[in-house]
Amino acid sequence: MGKNATRNDVAKLAGVSPAVVSYVINKTKFVSEEKTRAVLDAIKELNYQPNLYARSLKTNRSMQIAFVCDNLRNDWLEIAEKKLDKLGYNVSHCYSRDGDDFIQSLISGRFDAVFMMSNRYKAEQLNRIADAGIPMVLYKTRDYSHLEPNIAAVAPNLYSGVEKTVNYLAFRGHKRILFVPPLRYNMHINRGYRERGYRDALEANGIPYDERYVCTNADTMEGVLSHVFDMVFSKSKDERATAIIAGNDFIAASIMQYVKKLGMKIPDDLAVVGTDNTYIAEIVSPTLTSIDFSKEEFSQKLVDTLMTLLRGEKAMDQYIPVSLCVRESA
Repeated sequence: MGKNATRNDVAKLAGVSPAVVSYVINKTKFVSEEKTRAVLDAIKELNYQPNLYARSLKTNRSMQIAFVCDNLRNDWLEIAEKKLDKLGYNVSHCYSRDGDDFIQSLISGRFDAVFMMSNRYKAEQLNRIADAGIPMVLYKTRDYSHLEPNIAAVAPNLYSGVEKTVNYLAFRGHKRILFVPPLRYNMHINRGYRERGYRDALEANGIPYDERYVCTNADTMEGVLSHVFDMVFSKSKDERATAIIAGNDFIAASIMQYVKKLGMKIPDDLAVVGTDNTYIAEIVSPTLTSIDFSKEEFSQKLVDTLMTLLRGEKAMDQYIPVSLCVRESA
């Protein structure tokens, strides 16, 4: 019967009512294991494809959630995506773009909710999405003037992560520590929690804050590496950076590869620390020290917060505890 199969066909083959088929597909009511299996077997045999568009018109839900990211290398988001899939939601990964046209595309894209993993947008732009009735979970890395009630934050405690890293590096004798944000992170809008943690930890360790050791040109990897060259290879021995904290493991690994090609040894000449503790940290050589947090806990809190907002309820901001996973690079 293939693509022409209907919900009634599935119900007839499974020996249940059409309503039960809907309950199984939409996960809206409890159905016994025996009936659930019968429905799933019938769906497979008939190659039944639910009409998602028709369902969205009936329920006023598209079952689509947008993940907006500054880069698409966040493989650990797969955990949250699998959890949402079990709840019947499809995830669309969107590369962040500047301008109000992109904000409007999210509003008109029939998304039920948005996970915003980008700091490139002002509060007024985020509020436009929220005011259109689209709840949002924000990977909050900086302060905003005002956010609507249907915007809630779920993020690792990046302030604490950078603070712990600076404390560790200072303990190891480093005084000139270069701070590099994630790629495309807009340092001109607001320095954010990472840079605040960096600044406060330097002060706590009696190390003067020096603007030169903060990379503000992180729009491209080339810009980052240019700043690294200036601060590591173009300075006198008394000025050159001896350690780097990078906004994610990809940047950290790229920096390691770059400085090694130029003859430096890690960590003897330069200590490098990444963020997120992804698979990259264990496959590079030397292995990468990285700021870590539970991806499982983050994903569950992200999904739970999205569901809370979708029910029209208020959700609290949540920040995941972090730790420093020390490996060979530092």
